[in-house]
Amino acid sequence: MTEASETQHINTEPERNVGKIIARNTLFGIGGQLALRVVSFIFTVLVVRTLGEEHFGQYSIVLAWAGLFSVIGDLGINQYLAREIARDKNAANELFWDTVVLRFILALLASVITVGGAILLTDYSTDIVIGIALFTMTYFFMALFAPIQSILTGNERLDVISIMSVIMQIIFMVLSAVFLLMGFNFVWLIVAGVLNMPIVTALQWYVIRRNKLGPPRWNINPTMWMSVIRAGLPFAAVQLSLSFAFQVDTIFLSHYTSDAVVGWYGAAYRLTLTLFTISQSFNNAILPTLAREHTTNPETVRKWYYASVRFIVMIGLPIAVGGSILSRGIVMVYGDDFLPSAVAFAILVWDIPFVMYHSFCGNISTSIRKEGNAARIYMSVGILNIILNAFLVPKFGIAAACFATVLTDLFGAALFYAVLRRELGPGLKLNRLLWIGAAAAAMGVIIFLLRDYNIFVTVAIGGVFYLLLVWKLPTLAQDERTQLLNLAGRLGSRLRPVFLRG
Repeated sequence: MTEASETQHINTEPERNVGKIIARNTLFGIGGQLALRVVSFIFTVLVVRTLGEEHFGQYSIVLAWAGLFSVIGDLGINQYLAREIARDKNAANELFWDTVVLRFILALLASVITVGGAILLTDYSTDIVIGIALFTMTYFFMALFAPIQSILTGNERLDVISIMSVIMQIIFMVLSAVFLLMGFNFVWLIVAGVLNMPIVTALQWYVIRRNKLGPPRWNINPTMWMSVIRAGLPFAAVQLSLSFAFQVDTIFLSHYTSDAVVGWYGAAYRLTLTLFTISQSFNNAILPTLAREHTTNPETVRKWYYASVRFIVMIGLPIAVGGSILSRGIVMVYGDDFLPSAVAFAILVWDIPFVMYHSFCGNISTSIRKEGNAARIYMSVGILNIILNAFLVPKFGIAAACFATVLTDLFGAALFYAVLRRELGPGLKLNRLLWIGAAAAAMGVIIFLLRDYNIFVTVAIGGVFYLLLVWKLPTLAQDERTQLLNLAGRLGSRLRPVFLRG
C-alpha cells in the first residue's frame, strides 16, 4: 500500500470507539472463558480424582513435552499474520494460504523432533511416548485452524474466537468423560483433544465465510516464504520462551521426582491458570485494536497502557493474597491425595500478577511494532527459568520449580516496565498502586481471620471488602471511575431483559 493510499484509507475510515471495541471483545472473552473455566474446573477436578496423582502426572508430562516443541510448528507466523491483517485487511489475500502451507511443512518437522526427542533423550514410559505421538497430530490440524483464527483476530472478532473456544472445550470434555467412564487411561484424553480439532476447524471455516471475512482464493508464493518466516521469528522467540517458562519446570520435575510429584505440581498449576482467565481475555482483545490504533493515533496506546496496568494490579494482587492464604482449602477440591499441592499453589498464585502484566506488555509491544524488544525479554526470561530449574529442582524439588516460575516472571515484568517506560514515557502513578496494595493487604487480614470458615463465604466477604476499599481509596482517577460506571450500566441494560424474560 502506497503512502498516499494509506493516508486516504486512514481518512475515510469511520471514527472508531477503541474502548467499546476492546470492551466488546474482552467481555465476550471473559464471559466465554468464565463459563468455560467453571465447567472446565469441575471437569479437571473429576479428571484429577479419576486418574490419581501418578497418572495425572504422566498426562501433565505429555502436555509439557509436546507443548514445548509445538512452537516449531508455528515459528510465530500466525501472530505476524494476525498483526498484518489488523493493520491492513488485504494482507489476508497475500499471506493466508502461504501461512497454511508453511505451517503444514513445519508441523511435519515439529512432529519428528517431538517424538524423536522423547524416544532418544528421555526414559519416559511407553504410554507417555504414545501420548506424545498422538498429540503431534494436532500440529497438522493447527496448520489450518490457526490461520483462520488469525483472520478472526485481525478483524477484531475475538467474540467469535471465544465462542469457538467454548465449543472446542465442550467437545473435548464430552469425549474425555466418555473415555474415562469406559475405564480408559490418560492417553485417551489426548485422543479426545485430537478428535475435536477438525470439528471446530470446520465451524470456524463456516463462520468466516458467512461473515465474508475469507478465506481468500487459493494463492501461494513460495518465494516469499523465507521473508514470512523471518518476520515471524521475533514472535517465535516469544512463543519459545513462553513455552520454556510454562513447560520446562514440569519436564525437569519429571526427571528428578516421581510422577506423583509432577501430578501435585500440575494440579497447582492448573488452578493458577484458571485464575488467569480475565487478564488473558483482555490481552487477546487489545492486540488487534491497538495495532490498528497505533497507525493512526499512537497516544491512544499510551493511555490504554497505563490505565490497564493499574487494573491488572487491581485484579492480580488480591488474587495472589487471597489464594496464598486459602491455598489449603482451595486444593482440597482435588481430594486428600493432592494436599501437598497446597504449598505449591500458595507460591504459584503469586505468579498471577506478574504473568498478567508481562503477557499484556507482550501484546502492547506487538501493537507498537516493538516485538523485537519483547522477544529479547522473553528469551532472557526463558534462559533464567532453565538455569533456576536446572540448579534448584534436583536439590529442592517441587518448591524450587514454583519459586523459579515466580522469580522469572517477576524478572520479565521488571524488564518490560523499563522498556515500555522508555517507549511510552511515565504515567503509572505509583501512589495509586500503593493504595491498591494497601487495600489488598487489608483484605488479606480479613481473609486470614476467616480462613477456617466456609471458603466461599470467606472469599465473598473478602472480595466485597476489597472492592469497597478500592472504590473509597484514591486508587482510580475520576475518568476511570466514570468508565467503570458506564460499563456497569451497559452490562445491566443488556442483562436486564434476560432476567425479566426468566
